[in-house]
Amino acid sequence: MKDENLIEIYQIRDNLWAVDEIRKTTMYIYEGQEKVLLLDTGFGLVDLHALVHRLCPGKEIVVVNSHGHGDHNSGNSQFEKVYVGRFDEPTSHSHMTPEQKERMLASFFRGNPRTESFDPSRWNPGPAPMVMPLRDGDVIDLGGIRLEVLETPGHSLGSICLFDRDNGYLFTGDLMLTWQVWGQLTCSTTLKDYGMTLDRLAALEPQVTEVFPAHGRQDNPHRWPIYHLPPRVLSVYAEGTRRILEGKETGVPFHDGPEGLVVYFDIGGMVYDPARLGVE
Repeated sequence: MKDENLIEIYQIRDNLWAVDEIRKTTMYIYEGQEKVLLLDTGFGLVDLHALVHRLCPGKEIVVVNSHGHGDHNSGNSQFEKVYVGRFDEPTSHSHMTPEQKERMLASFFRGNPRTESFDPSRWNPGPAPMVMPLRDGDVIDLGGIRLEVLETPGHSLGSICLFDRDNGYLFTGDLMLTWQVWGQLTCSTTLKDYGMTLDRLAALEPQVTEVFPAHGRQDNPHRWPIYHLPPRVLSVYAEGTRRILEGKETGVPFHDGPEGLVVYFDIGGMVYDPARLGVE
């Protein structure tokens, strides 16, 4: 496949793969008996149709975005139809502005050894012709695998998780990572609302066997593979965020992205805007 050096493929199960793109974002391919899910389209630097069909030949591809950010949906233009959470749907029809594209290149491409030979003028991120909204409780049926849509506002208003209850697999997008998540963005919810989402997910912890996030690093402090978090991350994030809201934790200035305060947890951490806690 052309530009195969831009991705690394990890087979997790016989029918489940994590696709790491330029060590910056992780997509998932999950094969059912009738259809195959592509969760997120990353930066869209490779032919995603060819990639999915190479792993799961002959099956219809269902494309879902965990949320509407450019490191998760820039390959949407390769597909006729893409699903996204209903509150991120309105912005998922838009092309990147030149300023947005420049910020993406500066944040993810420049200085990245994985993209040294990549010509950024070849990068043309864009939306799918058809963007379909997903709501809480919707089910994506792949044939023998049913993925329940959970509306999980936090990192973005329209963030969603996909939950395979039969196998206990929870795909969480950017809601929780092995390093601090960004809850301070202008498109993020208040921290109180983010905390309500995390409490909801923590209540599912006894049913969860694997948590699959949308970003990972090989050098994470727990030495987990890039695509894996243990179920206890759900309660760690819920409890850590609750302590911030109760005033039991005070963040320190965050300097590696948009301005905010950060509190580090046993796993990961939360960056938040102290002016947008959502509590009196």
